[in-house]
Amino acid sequence: MAGHLELVDTPDGGYRILMVDAEDTLMGLSKRYASVDEAARGVEAIREVAGTGLLSRASSERYAVLMLEEPEIDSALAGQAPRARVEVG
Repeated sequence: MAGHLELVDTPDGGYRILMVDAEDTLMGLSKRYASVDEAARGVEAIREVAGTGLLSRASSERYAVLMLEEPEIDSALAGQAPRARVEVG
């Protein structure tokens, strides 16, 4: 298995999608979703981007702006075991 997606509960009652490789290393963390249904639609978007998106170079300023838009990344999730595994899509 090359990797998988995990749906995890956030401390504030929302959900995030973890992108994990075959060695169980966190490769990506989605934005926060308010519901499981919203997260499922997010999985569809992630799959579309991963399957067809082009790689482009961005600046550190772009990264900073994105982090300002998502002020609480739930860094504790990186070390948290997933509470539930859900097959989505």
